Amino acid sequence: MISFIWFAAKPPHDLAYPARAWATLLDLPDPSGRGARRINEAILWLEDNSLIEVENRAGQPSIVRLLSETGTGERYELPGAAYNRLRNKPDADAHRYIQLPNELWTSGWITVLSGAALAMLLVLYAELGNQKPETTNLWFSPRQADLQYGLSEDTRTKGLRELRAAGLVTARRQSIAPDTFDFQRLRNVYRLETHHLQQPAELPEDLTPPPALTPSEASVADLFGPAFRR
Repeated sequence: MISFIWFAAKPPHDLAYPARAWATLLDLPDPSGRGARRINEAILWLEDNSLIEVENRAGQPSIVRLLSETGTGERYELPGAAYNRLRNKPDADAHRYIQLPNELWTSGWITVLSGAALAMLLVLYAELGNQKPETTNLWFSPRQADLQYGLSEDTRTKGLRELRAAGLVTARRQSIAPDTFDFQRLRNVYRLETHHLQQPAELPEDLTPPPALTPSEASVADLFGPAFRR
C-alpha cells in the first residue's frame, strides 16, 4: 500500500501498471509468474478491505485507484490537504502524517527489509515526528506498541533486530529514571540513522545486531559524532 501511495501521490491517485512491474520493483522471485501472483493477491486483499478500487480492463493492466487509508471506502485525499480542510476541527488529527524518505524505494530498502523490519521502521518514523533523528532517542512501552500499533512482541523484536543489523537503527542503553541515581535499571532506546538509507540496500548474512551503546559510549558518540560509534 505504501508503494501505491508513493507512486500515486498526485491526483487523480490512480495507477495502471502490470503486476509484473510491481513484482520487479519489489524484487520478488519470478516476477512474471509467482511474483505477479503475489502482487495480484495483495491487490485483491487491499480491494476487499476497501483500501483501493480496481477497474479491470480487457487486454490492459487494471486501473488501481487509491481509497482512504482508514478503510472507509472514501476517495483518497492527500493528508496535508485533508488536515488543512479540517483545521481546528476534532477530525483534523486523524490526518496527521509522516513523510518517508524517497531512498526507501530508490536505494532498494523496500525490497530487502522484512515485513517486521518495515513495520518497525514506520513506527519509529511515526514516533520521531518532527524531531531531529540525530539527537532523538525513541522508546515506547510494549503496551503502547500493542494498543497504538497492534504489533506483537515478536514483530517488534525481529524488526528492530534487523534494522540494527542493517545499520538503519542504533541502540543505546539508557537509565529508566535518568533524574535519579539508579544506574542499574537500564533499557534500550533507539535512534534512526536516516543517512544510512542513502546507501544501496543490503542486509548482512548475520542479522545479529551490534551491542547497544553503554551510557558512557552514547555520551561520547553524542559529543564527537558517528565516528565514535561502534
